[in-house]
Amino acid sequence: MQLQQQITKAGISSKDFAELIGTDAPMVSRFTHYKCLPIPEMLKVMCQVLNCIPEDIYTNKELYYKPTKQKTKKETDKYKLTVSLPKEAQAFLKKALKKCGYKDITDWILRCYARLQKQFEIIEAKEKEKALRNSEKPDC
Repeated sequence: MQLQQQITKAGISSKDFAELIGTDAPMVSRFTHYKCLPIPEMLKVMCQVLNCIPEDIYTNKELYYKPTKQKTKKETDKYKLTVSLPKEAQAFLKKALKKCGYKDITDWILRCYARLQKQFEIIEAKEKEKALRNSEKPDC
């Protein structure tokens, strides 16, 4: 990598270079020490400031690296639930769930979900019945 040499050749400090390309000195340090590569837009600005081409700074292998295999997101019909509870909830749930006959927290949530679903269906049925009765009343 030749970035530090190109900056020196241009006669500017790393801090000034960072300001010119729209970043900070720690990020330039990461670029010069192989910690990360700049995004393409920033590389273009870097080359303009240094009056060079990308290959003067990085090798072709660095510039045009393509991952061999991209991670694919698994399709699932599961809904991942995250909640915030008080700290003492973890210890309580661990102790109480087993004692109350639940395999684990997922089992407990699934049963809570089933009860909530039934409760919701009952409420909706009552609302429909009430709406039907109200629509059948004759207007006086």
